[in-house]
Order: sequence, then structure tokens, then C-alpha cells
Amino acid sequence: MSFLGEIKRRKVFQVAAVYAVVAWLTLQVVDVVNEPLSLPDWFDTVVILLLAIGFPVTLVMSWAFNLTPDGVVRDQGKNVAGQSSGRRIEYVLIGLLVLAVGFMFVDNYVLEEALDSEVVAEEPVETAPPLVVEEQRNLLPKSVAVLPFENLSPDPNNAYFAAGIHESTINQLAKIRDLIVIARTSVMRYEDDPPPIPEIAKALNVEMVMEGSARYASDRVLITVKLIDGQTGTHLWSDEYDRDLADVFAVQAEIAENIALALDAELVPSERERIEEPYTDSPEAYAFYLRALDAGAFSFDISESYLDQAIKLDPNFAVALATKAYFVAQTIAMRLAGTGVITQAAELEAAVRESAERALQLDPSLGLAHAALAELHLDYWREDEARAAFELAAELSPNDPMVLSQFAWFNSMTGEYRDAKSLARRVIDLSPGPEQIQVIGETYMFSGDLDTAIAIAQEAVNTSPADAGAYFNLAEKQAVRGNHEAALENLQIWEQLGYSGAPGERARGAQLYSHLGRKEDAERLFVQQQEMPASDAQNALAFFAIKDYGESLRLLRAAAESQYPEPGDTLTILVKVNIWNDPILNQPDFVEVRRRLGFGE
Repeated sequence: MSFLGEIKRRKVFQVAAVYAVVAWLTLQVVDVVNEPLSLPDWFDTVVILLLAIGFPVTLVMSWAFNLTPDGVVRDQGKNVAGQSSGRRIEYVLIGLLVLAVGFMFVDNYVLEEALDSEVVAEEPVETAPPLVVEEQRNLLPKSVAVLPFENLSPDPNNAYFAAGIHESTINQLAKIRDLIVIARTSVMRYEDDPPPIPEIAKALNVEMVMEGSARYASDRVLITVKLIDGQTGTHLWSDEYDRDLADVFAVQAEIAENIALALDAELVPSERERIEEPYTDSPEAYAFYLRALDAGAFSFDISESYLDQAIKLDPNFAVALATKAYFVAQTIAMRLAGTGVITQAAELEAAVRESAERALQLDPSLGLAHAALAELHLDYWREDEARAAFELAAELSPNDPMVLSQFAWFNSMTGEYRDAKSLARRVIDLSPGPEQIQVIGETYMFSGDLDTAIAIAQEAVNTSPADAGAYFNLAEKQAVRGNHEAALENLQIWEQLGYSGAPGERARGAQLYSHLGRKEDAERLFVQQQEMPASDAQNALAFFAIKDYGESLRLLRAAAESQYPEPGDTLTILVKVNIWNDPILNQPDFVEVRRRLGFGE
């Protein structure tokens, strides 16, 4: 008999088929019981290995032995009850195949339908999308919000002291990388008539809340602080410091270290050293610095004047130098609005560089100085230099939402959307509320994530219903999304609440009205915008809104060729990326000038 005939006689093929079906069924059973029995991850691998080893062994056994009515006997090389044993194997194989088919039916239809019905039963029929990214609703680990300090100074002229100490304390805490410290702008809403502490903690997603007061008179300071559990409202720690003004740095360092201890935050030696190092040896210089911080929210010019006096008293006051550089860098474009004076731009750039570089010579760890240089490079569209400076600023100031939001915006302008959104999420943690909403909302809008952009803008409206800018940001994103009716409603609220009236804001509003088909409203804002000095970019958008495309093109070319900073960088990016998807901007002449606007030709 041939070898193939001998294989058939010994039923090797039938045994192999039976083994294959049994192995498959075994694997299916293991897969079903794996999770309920909490079997280890390596169990599947061991079963597969054993089945693989058993296959050749089974084939050898089927060659050497026969299944007979008298049991398993050694094959003698002749057909011993071959027909009977062959039929038994065939019956076994048929039975196993039926079992396999039945298993597949139960697994794929009966069990799956049962699971599907459970899921449907557990989920609500309709779920509204969250207003913000879901992960932002969780309690932030090792987080603290420092509420505005109560002013107890008897002299009204010393009211600045409490505000300055408040911001300075936040800045000291922000040096601890392991902490999340809520920005001053986000806690200022609780300055007057604050709600209960648990409500504040819930709104800001923080573990701890700190209250404080400050009194300044005759070069003596009295500072009291209380650290409160945000969930229960329980006082965890409190202290009172009655010191000379010169000792205020030691007070702030002790406060920062106690808060880090209470939140179990890591305080590395270099951070402790930075916190304990006095800003200046001159109490008078520090007083002017605190005045500058207090005035910064209202007037950069006044702040700069106070900083100049602080630096005059102490030329080595590194923090004051860095703060001045940042203030000037932020306002270069506004100072040059409509002037066209290139020499003045050069003088302002030199002032920023001088102050920032001097600050870094004195203290290389000052992220704010790098942020000032980043803002300067941003004004002149120097992409590589801006990115390098922003990276250093973010590394050294990981808890500064102003720095991080500007870096996020820069990344969105240069197409680095993943990095932009990662930074944006950090900013939302540090500064919940409408303060950074324009930058963060635009970050998501530029990346194409309009749903999240709208959700963030809506959250800002909910938080600050009297803030006109919040409604404009929401309207713009709704318009880009195609929600024209909602966009128009919010745009009209923006006007009713009284917007700032800046030329860029009017130009942007005119373009938005034009996009929504409101020609008369667009022309009305255009006329208002033309009554004040404006940059080429701002005028270009205004003329685009009234469909004077020739003049708009001329002004865009002028903006692209500009040799000095001017306000309107946001507007140029809106035009560059054609956020409104306007077909006019896809015509060859506009495509050419869009390529030259902003970053990345």
C-alpha cells in the first residue's frame, strides 16, 4: 500500500481535523472565561503553546494506534476494525463541527444581543455635549486658589499693597512646578462678596483655597493667611506675620512652603532657593514694584513708570526688569498704531532687549524675561526665535497662563495644533473663566476643532454674562461653524453690552456682520473704524467687509511688507488661513499675499 493510502487507512487526516476543531473550541472557551475568572495575561499564550505542541504528538499517536471496539490498540500494519474506527472518528468530527457552529451562533447573536440590550438600557436616550472638555471637570491634583487679599491699610494711598502682595504671593507659589496655582485674573471675580469656599473650589476645580489680608503702615506689614480645604471648608492652617517691609520675602517664602507641605507637593532645592531669594534689598523699590503690579491691569504706562522708579532705586532688581520688558513687548504694536514711525519701533525693541537681557544676566531662571523676548519676536514674525524663547519661557514658568496661552496661540498660528491644544488645556486648568478665552478659543478654532472652540466660548459667556468680548468670541466661532442665527444673536449682544471700540475689534465685527449677510451693519462698523487711527491689517479687513477687494488687497500687501510691528496680527492670521472659507480669498492675487502674511511663507 502507498504511503498516502497508509495515512488514509490509519485515519491521520480525520484525527488532524478533529484536533483542529477541538483546539479551536478550546481557544473560544478560554476567551469567554478569561475575564470572569480574572486569568493572568500569560494564560492564553500557554494554552496556544500547549495546543501547538500537542498537534504533532496527536498525529504520531494516530499513526501508531487504532481506536477499536476493544479500546486503543497498537496498529499491526493491517486493517483492524478499520471501518468501525473510521466511522467513530467521523461521528466525533461531525459532532464537534455541530458543537462549533452552535457555539459561534450563541456567541455572535444571543450573547451579543443581550449585551447590546444592557448597554441601551443603561445609557440615556439623549445626552447633551459637555460645555468644556470633560477632563477639565475633574478636581486638579495639588491645586490651590489664592483669593484677593483684604486691604486693611489705614491710608487709602496704600491700598495697592494688598493687591500687590496678592499677585506676588501667587507668583511665588507658581515657582513650585508640582503645584497648580490658579491665575490671579481668575480669582479676582471673588474680590467682593465671595460665595462659600466650597463653591469657589468647585468652580475652580481646586483642592485648597487660601484667604488673606494685608496691612501696610510706617514700613511695617501685617499679613494674615488661612488655608482652607476646598471640599469641606475646614481651616487647615493659619498664621499671622507682623514684620518690617524688608522681611516680606521671608513671609512669602514661608507661606509658599507651608502650602506645598499641606498639598504634599514636591519642593525641590532649586525651587526652594528661588522662593527664599529676596527680589531686592530695597524696600522702597519693592513698594514701587507692588504699585506696578496693581496698576498693570489698568494702565501699562503707569506700571512702566513705577517699574522705572523701582529699577532706579535698585538697578539689579531682576524681576522688575523682566516685568518691564514684558509690559513693553506686549504694547509695542498698540503704541505704534497708525504712526508709521519705524525709528520708534526700533527704540521700543531696544528697550525690551535691554531690560530682558539684563534681567537674565542677573537671574537666568526668569521665564518672564524669555516671554518678553518671545513677544518681541512674535511682533516681527520671527518664527524660529519666537519658538525658542517661548519654549524657555514655558519651561521656566509652567504655571504662568499668560505665557502658556501666548505659546499656544503661536503654535496654532504656525500649524502645531497638537502642542497648541496641549498648552490650551493647561491654561484652562490654571485660568478657568473668560480671561484667556480669546486665545484658547482661537487655538481650537484654527485647528478645526470648532465644537470644542464653541463649548469653551459658551462657558466664558456662562461665567461672565456681562463681558461683551465673550459674546463676540462665541459669535465668531458659531459663524465659522455655520450657526448663523446664533452667531447674529450673540454679535448683537456684543454691541448692546458696549464693546471696547478698538479699530481691530470694529474691523473684525464688520467682517463678521458681512459674513452673516448683514451689509448695513458691516458698513456702519466700517465707518466707525475709519474714524480712528488703524493699521494696514485692520483697514484691510474693514475694506474686505464692505467688499472693496481692491483696496483690501493693497492694504494686505502693505501689511505683508511692513518693517515694523503693528496691531492686527490676529487679523492677518484670520485672513491667512481664510477662517471664513471665503472664495474671494482663494483667487490668485489673494492667495499670493496670504502666503506672505505672518509666519511661514
